[in-house]
Amino acid sequence: MEVSKSEFAAMINVSPGRVSQFIAAGQISAAAIVGTGQRAKINVDRAKADLRLSLDVSQRLGNGIDTRLDAEQEISVPPQQSPTGTVTLPIAGGLDHEIKQQKLEQIRRVNRNAAIADAQSRGQLIETEQSRAEMTRIAAGMLQVFEGGLTDLASAVAAEFKLPQRDVLHLLRKQFRQIRATAARQMKTMSIEMPETASVEIAAEDIESLN
Repeated sequence: MEVSKSEFAAMINVSPGRVSQFIAAGQISAAAIVGTGQRAKINVDRAKADLRLSLDVSQRLGNGIDTRLDAEQEISVPPQQSPTGTVTLPIAGGLDHEIKQQKLEQIRRVNRNAAIADAQSRGQLIETEQSRAEMTRIAAGMLQVFEGGLTDLASAVAAEFKLPQRDVLHLLRKQFRQIRATAARQMKTMSIEMPETASVEIAAEDIESLN
């Protein structure tokens, strides 16, 4: 397809002056120009192929990221056969698509990191080792509270049933050690069966892109 310079500029989302710069710099080759003077036309497929190969990648990621160079189809150039019989295959234009895919992946990565940080701030995600240490500390504290209360409990039982407080306290401590050992075995079994991690759904799509 052959179009005017202004039409080609609109197709790739740049100004006509920018197209003139491409031509002057050789980024659009003479083979893509049909005719001469003001009536010259631009071969769209060839010009886009030239720009895909000539535009600097960093430029495409910067100010030129909006330039539309995606072809409707892959560049269709008939295979050429060299004098030695080697067939030269056509070059497929996929640089622009690859750049945009990388840019999209970068935005997704930023959003994922933001979603993780937001979940951590709301308490949805915690460090496993820190959580285990905190639960162990709480459990140990509760056991100390219960064991410390055995003296008061023994005194109450001894007074109620007219028994020696020392004997009652000895019996309660013995029973408490058995209960604590049984509970420890049960907790150990539960910790083995418990998975290392739990699934948490984080809606990264709800977070505005930070890029």
